[in-house]
Amino acid sequence: MLGISFLVMIFMLLFVVVPYLIAGPPTSLFHVQNHDVGVHELRIEIYDSKNSSVLDETYKLSAGEEVYHAKPFRFRVPGFEIVDYTFKFTLDNRITETYSTNIQPWNTIEVELYANYVEGQPLLIGETTV
Repeated sequence: MLGISFLVMIFMLLFVVVPYLIAGPPTSLFHVQNHDVGVHELRIEIYDSKNSSVLDETYKLSAGEEVYHAKPFRFRVPGFEIVDYTFKFTLDNRITETYSTNIQPWNTIEVELYANYVEGQPLLIGETTV
């Protein structure tokens, strides 16, 4: 029994504690920033690989406003869950974009809102990894 406890402790040290010491605390699940001068409504839906809803939130962002959403626990432990997720962003009930990724402790989905409806680029979606 002491051997198993020792192995669990070594595992926790190598795969949980050391990465946190190197990379720091987990980043947010997503970050949204409104670069436009107007107010925008952004609905964010997240689905797992089985198309089950994980999150469905709507934000009203004023000019220059930003929103961060903390990661649930299952995304804060490295390698705990390796599944692709699809983010669906709907801006002002007019424009919808999707983005798929594997959520890890140190990646964040970045969304930037602009006024370029005419040019077709009101949403810029990317990913930052620490």
